[in-house]
Amino acid sequence: MKRSRLSLVFLLPCAPAAAHSGAKYDALEFTSLAVLMAFAAIYAFGAAKLWRRAGAVRGVTRAQALMFAAGWGALALLYLPAVRELSAGLFAAHMIEHEWAILIVAPLLIFGRPFAAFAWALPRALLKMSTRLRKGLQAAWSAAMQPLFATLQHAMVVWIWHASSLYELALQDRATHVVQHACLLASALIFWRAMLLSPQKGLVLFCLFFTIVQSGFLGVLLTLSERLWSARQSANADAWGLTAIEDQQLAGLIMWVPAGLLYTGAALWVAGAWIRSADKIALRTR
Repeated sequence: MKRSRLSLVFLLPCAPAAAHSGAKYDALEFTSLAVLMAFAAIYAFGAAKLWRRAGAVRGVTRAQALMFAAGWGALALLYLPAVRELSAGLFAAHMIEHEWAILIVAPLLIFGRPFAAFAWALPRALLKMSTRLRKGLQAAWSAAMQPLFATLQHAMVVWIWHASSLYELALQDRATHVVQHACLLASALIFWRAMLLSPQKGLVLFCLFFTIVQSGFLGVLLTLSERLWSARQSANADAWGLTAIEDQQLAGLIMWVPAGLLYTGAALWVAGAWIRSADKIALRTR
């Protein structure tokens, strides 16, 4: 029991999702920090409760809990003062921040099975209330976890926050920036939940291919554009020996090439899982 609780200590690192204006944290950022800490605590409580009932081999394993902890740790790295200062005036650094959240943080959190832990953390009264609404909730959940829906909503969120005036607004307003980060991470969680855990492997591969294309196309537009999408974003580019347009081009390349490679890696992993599953079925039918 003590060992289970000690292992949950690693689930608590996190940091606020906030605007990049200096290393100091304000009330809004501390509120974000409190919310993230609360979710980490809920996960830890739910996992501990599950382990007491079923042991650490069912529902959420210790390995999965460590994956969740790694996701929170990866999220925390993004909000170290030095990282926040760097991404405040460098488009390329800000793009790395967003891609890190989408392609590293979100998959790690999903591998940690957060929804199972959260369900076990719910009080009995809330569970009883949820039972009355079970059909509606299950229908909404099933729709959200469909690969096509998950892929389209993620693409929409990424394009809206990067290819519209909302990006510039997020740089100017702290609250909008919090919403931007929350939307990107939430959409990525839905996306990766569908991609990694859906049994429809063929459809998942198509969705990953579509994501590679649409994300890469946005990166190409950033890279080849002759006009600045956000002058404010590249305010410190000269300190790194870059012009503002070169900083933007580098940001586009990051979205285009490294991100595309990570999506491709995910597609190969899904394809491998699909082949292994097909082999097992073939062996059973012999």
